[in-house]
Amino acid sequence: MTDTLTAEDLRPQAVLWEKWMELWNGNRDRAEEILADELTVHIPQYGMPDPAALRTPRQFTAWIEAFRSSYPDARIRTALGPFVDGDHVVARWIFEGTWQSGRPAGVTAAPGTPITLRGADVLRLDERGRIAEYWLSDDLMDVYVRLGAPLPTP
Repeated sequence: MTDTLTAEDLRPQAVLWEKWMELWNGNRDRAEEILADELTVHIPQYGMPDPAALRTPRQFTAWIEAFRSSYPDARIRTALGPFVDGDHVVARWIFEGTWQSGRPAGVTAAPGTPITLRGADVLRLDERGRIAEYWLSDDLMDVYVRLGAPLPTP
């Protein structure tokens, strides 16, 4: 027989997810509160930094800021979830913003190009309820195509 979780059981993870969205929406104040002192990050290879360079809350938030710097009006919102399974939180999100400049390199699109990016995050929480491990799955190649950025060669 499976135990049934109540909304109250899931409340800490739902609150954590909302703080995670706030972090991605530019609220750096949440980083120390929700990120473990040392992170393990799993991100796509193409167009992303070396995951080993994203191991601390400071490094991780610098990456978020670098991404957001190309989209001054960036907004991310939850599309589905969050769902909780033990110490894992999973949700689908939608990012919308207007590309102005910067990343990715080699863009041929004009500044002012609207971008929509969809993805899903899997978060593993440590014993203190902070994010210790992060997996990203997103449609970044769609953004590269929209912006006319170079694509990886097979």
